[in-house]
Amino acid sequence: MAVSRGNTIPSLDSAPASPGIRKETNASKIIDSQLSRRSFLGLFGIGAVTAGLGLAGCGGDADKGGAATGGDSGSASSDSLEKITMVWLPNESAAEFDAGREEFGRVLSEYAGIEVELMTTTDYNVAIEAIASGKAQMANLGAEGYIQAQEKSGNVHALFTTSDTEGTLDGAKYYSRIAVPADQMSEYEDAESSTGYSIKNIKGKRMSFVSQTSTSGFKVPCNAIMTEFPDEVASTDELAQPGFFSQVLFGNSHPGSCVNLLQGDADVAAFDDIDVDMYLQVPEGERDAVNQPGSVYGVADGAAQPFDRVQGKEFGIIQSTPVLNGPIVYNADVLPEDIKDRILEGMTSTEVADNEQLFAPEDAEGTGAIWSRGDTAGFIAVDDEWYDPIRELA
Repeated sequence: MAVSRGNTIPSLDSAPASPGIRKETNASKIIDSQLSRRSFLGLFGIGAVTAGLGLAGCGGDADKGGAATGGDSGSASSDSLEKITMVWLPNESAAEFDAGREEFGRVLSEYAGIEVELMTTTDYNVAIEAIASGKAQMANLGAEGYIQAQEKSGNVHALFTTSDTEGTLDGAKYYSRIAVPADQMSEYEDAESSTGYSIKNIKGKRMSFVSQTSTSGFKVPCNAIMTEFPDEVASTDELAQPGFFSQVLFGNSHPGSCVNLLQGDADVAAFDDIDVDMYLQVPEGERDAVNQPGSVYGVADGAAQPFDRVQGKEFGIIQSTPVLNGPIVYNADVLPEDIKDRILEGMTSTEVADNEQLFAPEDAEGTGAIWSRGDTAGFIAVDDEWYDPIRELA
């Protein structure tokens, strides 16, 4: 996966698509002609996860997520819809996920009963604009991207997300990390912190984020910084440009931000675990434990691009925040309700959860699957309100 640093969209020459799936499109063609990669739960560790996610699972059918039913009813007609365009964020648009995207498209087409076209991107804003404008019917977004899309269009709703390994929403999370080179971790040791590390010394450093529309690669780490420096930083906009930091970079993907750190372009970087750990030597231990400050990760031998150019490099975590899993969303104005209902029922089925081309067995490598059985038991319905914590962020 090449590190992208702009709004260009690569030309993808995929293998012939499965029946019902159009060949993956060059997103720039769609955007040029038609338009002209998860939620903060708490900054103080696993207790916040239990409290925040536990509330989401209380009462009625909340533990099942519940399909979104609010907002505009939409005007799409099943008879007039010729295909579903499904747009992917940059992290899941990489070549190593070709097989996983194709299988998702095949299964989606099967349940929807209509052709599916897959749209890949190298820019978060392209994906957000595509779903908000109705040029795409469905999209894979992070929590922050979803909120931004919904602000542009009230017709955008959460449909389903990935569950925890027990098949519930209670632990449906991943991690937003703030990391530094492993050999510089001593600069961030803090005897007064419960974790032994803090971000007190990041001011004036060169900082790499993912994208301003990224939940775990921008919104969440920015809120952690604002909490640590309440008298010095008043908004996330201030952190997107030099001032508090001596330089601010955007990797345009989680791997891109991590590589910015490892190749020496940044002193500190924000990125998540689920989009980079496939390239790394992950410490042994439970997922919650190895995502805590003090954990050190190295680049795996033979790691694919862009990590092939930072072999032997290591980083350490100095701050970590649990994040709500991002949703697969739909635009109710361009996706008919009956098709949406069929998709929800099918995609949250046991049959889909057991599909190893969608959810790779734990420790399996090179499958092309986007999701892992080590992190989730499959898809689960989710409603708009479950993402309220992200709306409360500054």
